[in-house]
Amino acid sequence: MDLFVIALGCFGAAIVNAALATGGIYVMLAATSAVLPLGIAVPLQPVLAFPSLVARIFLFRRDIEWPIVWMFLPAACIASVLGARVFIALDEAVIAILLGCIMLGLIWLIPSRFGAGGGHRRFIAVGGLHGFFGTIFGVGVFLQPAVLQTKLTRVQITGTLALCLLGLDLAKTASYVGIGFKYVDYLPHILTALLSGMAGTVVGKYFGDKVPEARFRKIFKWLITLIALRLLGKGIWLLMRG
Repeated sequence: MDLFVIALGCFGAAIVNAALATGGIYVMLAATSAVLPLGIAVPLQPVLAFPSLVARIFLFRRDIEWPIVWMFLPAACIASVLGARVFIALDEAVIAILLGCIMLGLIWLIPSRFGAGGGHRRFIAVGGLHGFFGTIFGVGVFLQPAVLQTKLTRVQITGTLALCLLGLDLAKTASYVGIGFKYVDYLPHILTALLSGMAGTVVGKYFGDKVPEARFRKIFKWLITLIALRLLGKGIWLLMRG
């Protein structure tokens, strides 16, 4: 049952990523956290995302905005090492509640000037924040809103996010290994994600051509909102039970 839920989650996440440029990681976290503790689901996120990210980079390689990538990755990779140290010190309920609050705050309260001004240099700060909090909570909460508030087209957003996130996920995986997480214990989950993620990306690219530019941003916003509310509910339930 665990593998079936993860397969569906990774397939759906890959469709969302390829069709809407971003947001699939939240679907994947929702699926994995439904069948696994957050202490396992969070470190698994970067590895489960690899197939979808690689496929998107290949499909949208000509649309990548390279200056954003070069600004984002160095700070993000360094911050992921620090984030891993904080992750092991936090309780699962605390992670769920904080992640839900951060997601809701960023998607509804983030000021419009966050994505404006400073050119691509602002993605140095975005990289540091995203790398640190993304390693703690399993999903990043700064890069996607910042990129969505640029003037990039959907295909540019898709390719650029994929490359940024793949580089960061490699660093996050190394950071989790450094604190003792054993990925070899979850090879069936990883292989399941490999197959379903590749298939979902192909399907998502087909549907993505049919989604209007303005609508995909609204869908993404409400998708994050629903998943954030679910995480808040789970965290509160864990606190009350404990």
